[in-house]
Amino acid sequence: MTSELTVYELRQYQVMPGRLDVALDRFQNHLPAIFARHGIRNVGRWTVATGSGGPGFAYLMAYSSLAERERVWTKFYDDDEWWHVRAATQGDEEATERFDIHFLRANPKWVSAPVPAGHLRGTHDLIFAELALGKQAQANDWWHEIYLPALENLGARVMLVADFITGPALPRLAVMLAWTDAATRREGWLRLNADPAI
Repeated sequence: MTSELTVYELRQYQVMPGRLDVALDRFQNHLPAIFARHGIRNVGRWTVATGSGGPGFAYLMAYSSLAERERVWTKFYDDDEWWHVRAATQGDEEATERFDIHFLRANPKWVSAPVPAGHLRGTHDLIFAELALGKQAQANDWWHEIYLPALENLGARVMLVADFITGPALPRLAVMLAWTDAATRREGWLRLNADPAI
C-alpha cells in the first residue's frame, strides 16, 4: 500500500443461504472492471470461513481521502453497467442479507511491507481489538513491539494495521494477518496462546 492511500473501507457481507456462489460471481467476475473504471482501488477480497454471520465475504478498498471515496462511489452508482450486472446476477432473490461498512486509517506505527506470494492465497485473520480510552499509545506499542512480532515469528505476515475512524466501540484497531495455510495458522495460534509472556 502506498503512503498516499490514507483511508480504507472494509465491507463485510452476510449472504443469503444458498446464494454465496451468486455473490462471489458478481464480485469476482463483474465488479473488478467497473471498480477499475471509476478508480475504486480494491486491495483484496476474502470469503469468510468462520465467525458470526456466515456465509459471507469481505473486501477492502483504499482511497486518498473520504472525499475521494464519495466521488468514486457516486460515479459507480450512476453507472448503468452496475445496475445491469446487479439485475443479471440477482435473479428473483437478494444475494446479500446485509453488509457492514467500516472506515479505517492506517495505524501510524504500521509500516507496510510486501506479503510473500504464498501468504496471499493462504488463510487470513481479521481481528478487531477494542482499546481502552486514553491508552491508545500504550496499546499501539504492545501490538507493534510484542504481539505482532510474536505472531510473525510463528509464521503470520501482517497485511494491515489500521485504526477505525467510524463506528461503535472506539477506539478500535483492525489487524489483518496472512498465513500460508490453515495448519500453520492453527499451530501458530496454539503456540501463541500457550506463551506465558504473551
